[in-house]
Amino acid sequence: MARPLIGIGPNYRLKQRRGDLYALDANYMKLIGGAGGLPMILPLVSTLEEAREVVGRVDGLVLTGGSDLEPSRYGQSARHPDRLGAPARNVSDLFLARAAQERGIPTLGICLGIQVMNVEFGGSLLQHLEEDRPDGLKHEEEADEESPEHAVAVEPGTRLAKVLGQDHAVVNSYHHQSIDRVAPGFRVAATSEDGVIEAIERSDHPFYVGVQWHPERMPDAPITRRLVGAFVDAARGASVRS
Repeated sequence: MARPLIGIGPNYRLKQRRGDLYALDANYMKLIGGAGGLPMILPLVSTLEEAREVVGRVDGLVLTGGSDLEPSRYGQSARHPDRLGAPARNVSDLFLARAAQERGIPTLGICLGIQVMNVEFGGSLLQHLEEDRPDGLKHEEEADEESPEHAVAVEPGTRLAKVLGQDHAVVNSYHHQSIDRVAPGFRVAATSEDGVIEAIERSDHPFYVGVQWHPERMPDAPITRRLVGAFVDAARGASVRS
């Protein structure tokens, strides 16, 4: 049986002298390949029509981590403009998220990816947790330090709960932003003990799940194997095309 083709959205780095650069942590490729998928790095797209064409040729989509979305997309001004990602990458991710939802393509959003999912459909973000939740947990690693880990509570009755088979898990944490207002059409699937939203999902889609942690950086964890295995299985059975 052919492996499902999984498109992975790349990072995009602006160069001064040698042109711009597509970049992707190899751990994403290993993660999908290890779960039985055939990973492929996608090109950036600049229109929704291009996004529809791209996702129409894959069986699953991964929206990867990266720098911040432009806050004007959820009605705010940037408080930390030095952390913003390349505009072309932001545009591409948002269009890909929309096209995959429209076409029923199984989609896994990771870190920035969960935020892209939420913002594209009308949600908002907390721009900087240290400022917005000063009494909360530490969610972002500092220089020369290991990523903080913390527990998340998985919401009963969600797809994520069914996939993981447990109501609590310990995850890594590499983010300084998180979901604030949840977009229409989504439900919260997991939260940390300080109330930060750690996962969301759609119930009107075969598999449209975003997690705030980085499963590719904890590949041997049982929750990673279950989550990514379920995603690849959904992509293997994906048949919705329009």
